[in-house]
Amino acid sequence: MILSTSTNIFFERRFEEFVPMEKCLEMCEKSGYKYLDFGFAELALVSERFKGEQWKDELNEYKTIAEKAGISFVQAHATIFDFCNPGADYEEKKRLFERSITGAKLLGASWIVVHPSTKIRNGKIAPETHEENVEFFRKYADFAKKEGIGLAIENMWGEKMAGVPHYAVKPEEVLRLIEDIQCDNVKVCWDVEHGSIEKINQTEALHMLKNHIVTTHISDEAGVNQIHILPYFGNIDWEKLLKAFADIGYNGIFNFEIQHYLPGVPKELILPAMEFSRKVGAYLVKSLEEMKTSKKEMQ
Repeated sequence: MILSTSTNIFFERRFEEFVPMEKCLEMCEKSGYKYLDFGFAELALVSERFKGEQWKDELNEYKTIAEKAGISFVQAHATIFDFCNPGADYEEKKRLFERSITGAKLLGASWIVVHPSTKIRNGKIAPETHEENVEFFRKYADFAKKEGIGLAIENMWGEKMAGVPHYAVKPEEVLRLIEDIQCDNVKVCWDVEHGSIEKINQTEALHMLKNHIVTTHISDEAGVNQIHILPYFGNIDWEKLLKAFADIGYNGIFNFEIQHYLPGVPKELILPAMEFSRKVGAYLVKSLEEMKTSKKEMQ
C-alpha cells in the first residue's frame, strides 16, 4: 500500500503568504515523502501561470523537479467547481477544472479527486441536484477517459448554507451517484475526516462503498474548527477505522490531506514536523497491512 501526502501539507501559513508549489515539493522531498497528491485547488490560488497560456510548461517544470527527487504524483485534486450553481465566473471555473484533469495526467497521476456540487434554489437543495451531478460526471468521465485518467468523487461534509447540508455527505448518496453514473473510470475517494465530523458509521460506509473506493483522504478532526489535522490528534478511533479498511481488503492509496497540521508551526520546526507526519503515516499503513494479513490467516 502506498503512503502519499497532498502537496498542501505545507501550503497554508498563519499570518503569512501561501507557500509556492516549488517549496511544497522541496519540503515533501526533504521530509521523505516519495508519493504525492498534486493539489490543483491550491495551485490555482497562487499561480497566474496556471491560468495562462504557459500552464503546461509550469506543470512540466514540477514534473521535472519531482523526477529528479524520485517523487511520483500518484493522484491529484481538481480545482473546486460548483457546477450546479453557475455564476459569472462559470467558464473560467470550467476551464481550470478541465485543465486540472489534463494536467493530472501530464504529471503521471491515475486518479483525480473531484467534488460533487449541491444545487440551491430558494434556500433549499434543488430536487434535480442528483441528476445534474450524474449528467456532469458522465460528461467528464468521457473527457477524463480521453486523457487516460479516472475521477474519484469525494464524500462531502457540512452545510452549503445555514440549514442546508451538502449533497453526497451520506454514503448512500455517494453510492447512488456512482451507480447511476455507470462509468468504469468514476469511483470514490473516501475522506475519513469528513465521515468522522458528520458522525457517520464509517465501518458501514466502507463496506457499502468497498467496490468503488480507489483512494482516500486521511486526516483527523477535533471539531468543525479543527479539521484536516494529523491522525491521533483528534477524535477518530484509528484502530477501529483501520480494521474497517482491512475488512474490505482496501489496497489503494493511503493519502494524507492534513493542510491544517502545520500553519502555526514555526519555520524551524516545519521539517521535523513533516518527518514526524510521515512516520505516523508509515505506522498507520503498517498497522493496516498487519490487520489484513491477520485477517487472511484467520480465514
